[in-house]
Amino acid sequence: MMELADIHCHLIPYVDDGAYEMEESEDLLRTEVEQGVRTICFTPHLRQGMFETADEDILKRFDQVRAFVEEAGLPLRLYHSREYHYDEMFRRRLEAGTVRTMGEGRTLLVEFGHRHGPGEMRHAVKLVQEAGYQPLLAHLERFDPIQRDPDLAEELVSLGAKVQINAGSVLGREGFRQKRLCGKLIKKGLVYVIGSDAHDLRIRKPELKACADYLEKKTDRETVSRLMCSHPLAILNG
Repeated sequence: MMELADIHCHLIPYVDDGAYEMEESEDLLRTEVEQGVRTICFTPHLRQGMFETADEDILKRFDQVRAFVEEAGLPLRLYHSREYHYDEMFRRRLEAGTVRTMGEGRTLLVEFGHRHGPGEMRHAVKLVQEAGYQPLLAHLERFDPIQRDPDLAEELVSLGAKVQINAGSVLGREGFRQKRLCGKLIKKGLVYVIGSDAHDLRIRKPELKACADYLEKKTDRETVSRLMCSHPLAILNG
């Protein structure tokens, strides 16, 4: 089985809208291992007025999760960062240098909201780069500007952004429109990494293995390895 890496997920309990409690977190981690995941970067939300859990509290919960993984003997390498919503709180942290990168590199996972238009998306890429970081745009297939104009994704990549899409979207869990868009983005070589964006075991569950199997049939094993193994590891290794 191919060793997969999941660098966008919400499996730390009690910190956002992901794992509700430690038991659910443990079940989610076991599920990831069963699917062939061997490296995970947890990305709890940071969004002003909605998800404002302090970094220190996330670190404490991360240590609890890491202790469970070690005790249970799960073959996992663990990292943690944040999924930064592009808002004033993030911009202040960016300016102050108080953001947490993904692994050993300089990559930040940045998400947009439905109120963000193409101009703000371009500005976000520029702002993150000017601060000395590499923007990785979270689940880009979910946003209306990209759905209306897929060429915008190509423009954002040309500006220096990297693109992450969700395994569930590739599989059509969010509807045919997003599934078709994911296929186009992958075919054009615009996707850098696929993550689970898993939150729970019911609606937004880890599906990296199903995605890998599906993509291998639609593309080839080399593409799957690049999007779900070597690229995410490259981000974490800097």
